[in-house]
Amino acid sequence: MCGIAGFISPTLKQEHLHLITRALQHRGPDAEGFYFDAAAHVGLGHRRLSIIDLSEAANQPFYSQDGRYIMIYNGEMYNFKELAAKYHIQPRTSSDSEIILEAFAKKGIECVNDFNGMFALAIWDKKEEELFLLRDRFGVKPIVYYHKGTDFVFASELKALLKLPVEKKINLDALQDYFFLEYIPDAKCILDNFYKLPKGHYLTVKKGMVSVRPYYRFTDKITPRPLALRKENEVLDEFEDLLGSAVKYRQISDVPIGAFLSGGTDSSLICALFQKQNTNPVNTFTIGFDIAGYDESSYASQVAHILKTNHSETHLSGKSSLSFVDNLVNHFDEPFAVPSTIPSYLVCNVARKNVTVAMSGDGGDELFMGYGYYNVYRKIKRLFRMDAGLGRYMIKAVFNTMGNRYTRAARLFDLPSADLMAHLWSEQQYMFSEKEIGSLLNLSETHLSIKDSWRKIDCLKLSDFEKISLFDIEQYLAYNLLYKMDIASMANSLEVRNPYLDYRVMEYCFNMPQELKVKDGTQKYLMKKLLERYLPNKLVYRKKWGFPAPVGDWLSKELAYLIDKWLDPGHIKLQGLFNEKRVSYYVNEFRSGKKYHDKRLWSMIIFQMWHSKYMEGNGN
Repeated sequence: MCGIAGFISPTLKQEHLHLITRALQHRGPDAEGFYFDAAAHVGLGHRRLSIIDLSEAANQPFYSQDGRYIMIYNGEMYNFKELAAKYHIQPRTSSDSEIILEAFAKKGIECVNDFNGMFALAIWDKKEEELFLLRDRFGVKPIVYYHKGTDFVFASELKALLKLPVEKKINLDALQDYFFLEYIPDAKCILDNFYKLPKGHYLTVKKGMVSVRPYYRFTDKITPRPLALRKENEVLDEFEDLLGSAVKYRQISDVPIGAFLSGGTDSSLICALFQKQNTNPVNTFTIGFDIAGYDESSYASQVAHILKTNHSETHLSGKSSLSFVDNLVNHFDEPFAVPSTIPSYLVCNVARKNVTVAMSGDGGDELFMGYGYYNVYRKIKRLFRMDAGLGRYMIKAVFNTMGNRYTRAARLFDLPSADLMAHLWSEQQYMFSEKEIGSLLNLSETHLSIKDSWRKIDCLKLSDFEKISLFDIEQYLAYNLLYKMDIASMANSLEVRNPYLDYRVMEYCFNMPQELKVKDGTQKYLMKKLLERYLPNKLVYRKKWGFPAPVGDWLSKELAYLIDKWLDPGHIKLQGLFNEKRVSYYVNEFRSGKKYHDKRLWSMIIFQMWHSKYMEGNGN
C-alpha cells in the first residue's frame, strides 16, 4: 500500500512534485521515488509501504521492460502470479507492480478486466504522451484530482493537492450532500475544480483533454438466480469455498498480517476462515468502549477464544479520544461526519504495532442486507401507500408527546413520499433533512445528488431489499466505509484488505436468491448458516451492534468544549456560511436534552474544523 501523486502541467515544477508526494509520507514510509520530464510537463511521485517484494528492485516509479511506460501504483494485485502466466510475462522481480505494468504494455487498458485486487494507479505512455489513471472496481483505493485550464494534478489524498497554490472555493452542492449523508458522494469533492475518480473508471489525459470512462459497472453483473434452481447446502458450500479463496488471496504478504474482529457476523466469519487456513494463531484486534450500550469487545473475546486467535483488545474512553478528535481533520481531509472514524483510526493504530496488513469485514452488511432500515423502509413505504397524510400526522402528534426516543422517531412521518429511501437513509443517520439543509445554508433551492442515484436504482427490476442492497454497495460502501478505512489505516501506515470485496464474491453473492439473505426475519441468513460451522448459535444469532462511537455522550461530557469552540455564534456569523440562528437552535435543543441532534452538531463541528485548517490556514 502506498501513496501516489503526479501532474501534467506547464506551470508546475519538480519541487511541486516533491511537495505533493511528501504530503503522503504516512501512506508510504519505506521509500520514495520520482519521475519528472520537463519537456512533457509531466511528473510522477510515489511513497512506498513495502508489502510484497521488500527489495529496492520493487521501488517505484516502475518502468516497463520496453521502456515505454512508467507506473506509480497504490494497492495489491492478489492474482498477479496468474496474470504473469496468462500474459507470458518473465518478471525481473517478485513484485505485483511489475506484472501490472507488463500486462498493460501487452494489452493496454483492457488488461484491467483480468485484475483481482484493490488499486489506484497512474501510467505514463512516453510514446503517445498520454496519462492513464485507473481505480479498482469498488473504490477501495482513492484517487483525487484537480483540473482547471492546463493544470491536471492527482494524488491519493486531497490534502496533498491542497499543498499547491490553487484556488479553493466551497462546492455548495457537495456541502448539501455532506449535511444530508454525512459524507460527499460520487465524483464530487468539497471544493470546486476538484474531483474523485469514480470506482470502476479510468481517466486519460492527452493533449490537454481529460476523459473519464467506466470499465466496470456492477449493475451489468446483476443476473438473479431463482431459489428453485439452487439447493441451500450447495450454495452454502460454494459460498464458503469462494470466500475462503478471497481470504487466501489476501494473505499474500512478505510482512506480518492480522484481522479486525468486532465479534459480529462479518468480521467473525473472515477470522474463522483466516484461522482455518493457518496452523499458528492469527492476530486479531478489537476496540471497546467504556460506555454501556456501545461495548461489544466481550463478544470479540469470546469469538477469539473459540477460534484460538492471538487477540488484542483496547478500551476507549471519552477522555482518551480527546487528542485524536482535535486532529481528525489532519487525516480526514474532506468533511466527513462519521463518528466511527475514531474507533477505526484507533483499531488501526493498535494493529499497526503488531502487523503491517489487516483484514476487514467491510462489505458483508451491504451484500447480505444486514442493516435495520431495510425493514423500516418496507413499513414506512407501506404506510405511505395506505395513508394520504392524516394517519401520519396523528402518529407524529402522539409520538411527540412520548419522550425523546419517540420524538426523534416522529421525524420519520415528515419524510416526503418521493425519493423515500434517500430521505430515510439520511434520517437513520440522524443527519439534516432536505428542508433543514435549506434553512441551515440559507438556500432557496436545494439539490441532493443522492436522489438521482436512488431513482436510477429504483427503476431496476429488483425487489425493494435488493434495491437497498445495491444502493448501499454503490453509495454507502464506496464513498463512506471505504474512504473511512483507507484514511484511518493509511494514517497509521497499515494496509487493510477486504475479502468480501473480491469481485467474484460480490457478483456471486448479490445474485444469490434473496431468500438466502433474509429468511424468517433473519438478516444475513446464509452468512450466519456458514458461521454456525465455526461458532455456537448464541454468538452467531446475537443482536447486531455495528461499530459506532458514542458521540452524543461525548458531546455532553468530555467533548462539550467542541460545541463552544466551533459553533460559537460570533464565529458562525462572521464566517457567513450558515444561518447562525439555526445553528444556535440545534445547540440549544441538544443541551436541553434532545440528544438525537448529536449528529447534526457533530457534522457542523467537523466541517468547522475542516474549514479552519484547509480554508483559513489555521492547521498545523
